[in-house]
Amino acid sequence: MATMSATSIFFSAIAIMLLSTTIAAESSASGGGKPKVTNFMVEACKNASMKNKIYDPNPITQEFCVSTLMLDNRSAEAKDLHSLIHIAIDILKGQVAAANGNVKQMLQDTKNGTATMRALSYCMVDYDRMVSILNICDTMIKEYHGRKGGANDGLLSSELPACVERVDKPFIDCWLGLLAMEAKKLLDENFAVGMSVTLNFCLASTI
Repeated sequence: MATMSATSIFFSAIAIMLLSTTIAAESSASGGGKPKVTNFMVEACKNASMKNKIYDPNPITQEFCVSTLMLDNRSAEAKDLHSLIHIAIDILKGQVAAANGNVKQMLQDTKNGTATMRALSYCMVDYDRMVSILNICDTMIKEYHGRKGGANDGLLSSELPACVERVDKPFIDCWLGLLAMEAKKLLDENFAVGMSVTLNFCLASTI
């Protein structure tokens, strides 16, 4: 997991400082309010947190997983991992959209031809890339039906977390640009996005 390890290097210096901000008002996909916590959600998050311990030292805990899924009311109705991961991806898309909106807003107030303008412009492209990749991952999860009688339907389960992992590259690119700007609010939002990327990766790894 070379890519996830790269993210860990960037996160390690700020993980403790920013962990408390990771659940703040992120999801435009949320149905409003918080759903009840079901045994299925808890078990799925338990398995995801165990995967995280294998792949990544960042604090993606069972509690963080449950709190994130509770951003969308549909989580309480999920009966299988496919449904739950669709919801987790939607939450992540909402976080990306919110972060991208704030980047665009800051860009409007930034002077043309400056390093800040270029960093923000690149970040907008990076966030758009993330959403495009997540759309592909969403389709792959819909198409994956597991093994039937020992035969595979053409899509390996390992391809699902591998797809989510591709989101990591544009995320890091944006993070580095924001870091150079020392834009704390945008960095906090970007960090929350990165935590959800790791969560989605771990959930997809449990299919």
